[in-house]
Amino acid sequence: MRVIISGILMMLFLSIAPLKGAVEEPSGQDAAALMQQGKTKEAIAIFEKLAAKGDSKAMVEVGLCYYEGRGVKQDYPAAMDWFLKAFSSQNADAFVNLGVMHRDGQGVPENKKIAYCVFLTTHMCGLGSESTQARSNSCLRRLVEKLTKEEIKDCLSNYTVPYVMAYMEAKGKLEGIPDKYKPSKESPAIKDLDWWMDGELDGLYGPPTEEEKKLRKEKAEMREKEFNDLVHTLVFQVKFPGATAEQYKSYNIITDGSMGSSAIRANKLTKGENETVYEDSTSIFANQHRYITLESKEGKNFVYEIKHPVKPSPTDWSKWQKPVYTLKTSMETFSLMSGRDPKSKINDIPVDSPEIRFKVVKE
Repeated sequence: MRVIISGILMMLFLSIAPLKGAVEEPSGQDAAALMQQGKTKEAIAIFEKLAAKGDSKAMVEVGLCYYEGRGVKQDYPAAMDWFLKAFSSQNADAFVNLGVMHRDGQGVPENKKIAYCVFLTTHMCGLGSESTQARSNSCLRRLVEKLTKEEIKDCLSNYTVPYVMAYMEAKGKLEGIPDKYKPSKESPAIKDLDWWMDGELDGLYGPPTEEEKKLRKEKAEMREKEFNDLVHTLVFQVKFPGATAEQYKSYNIITDGSMGSSAIRANKLTKGENETVYEDSTSIFANQHRYITLESKEGKNFVYEIKHPVKPSPTDWSKWQKPVYTLKTSMETFSLMSGRDPKSKINDIPVDSPEIRFKVVKE
């Protein structure tokens, strides 16, 4: 059974639609189609061209070809090189693939403890898509059964995330743990990261000492303060031309961390002479991207991008803005959580579409 699969990445490539009017060059979609037809050499040539332009998904696909021997001679070191390139572009699938190769000793000395740290980091940090998480979690569960309690404690007590990264980049040739990668205040041991519930560590290390209890309390108070400092409120207004507000039924607040839908309530509408304004608010945190979508009763969805720094801070009202595009179906809004371009995106914006403005406040 194949441990590393490329089907998910294939689906991602197939979901990318070419832009109208653009000069058509071979794309990931074309390469995926060729791969399905068995034309692996032609597909690899396209993936390599895309990879040379910095496409991390294409890098992973080339790596998988070398890993599995599809269209090329099986070559684990070459596969690892491609995964490392993709990983340097923050591709989570490449990170998990590197963990698998270290677990199984493919192209590098077998090191199940490094693999454990890779799968654990992917899980604890929520790296990648849901499918990436599911695969990593499955690998983690199976690997935990093969490691002793002492081996896991050694990982958690003596390894740091920078050490794990450096070990992989050195392709297993890093002897011992260099001083700069040993646990420190700036780079804590994995067990000292803010990943754990107290009971999880107590199961490995036994009941905490009084000093450890004191440190846990201080860290909890610090986390609560950091969280409270981070929480802000996004206040937004929707301006409907004339009496068109009655044509819309709901809105979504979408970030990389959550998605929530609310009905447009009549008691929050303020009618003017030539327009109707709707105002509402929601809590926001540190997010890589934020969107508001409006859904009409006909099922059309207007997408507005809320451009604001990842770490929120108070602002004045933004300028009124039109939607960046529309969607044919509300199901496509789920792709916005992962930052992907929806397949049914329509760039032609109606002249009478609603406008949005927003501000961020700290209450």
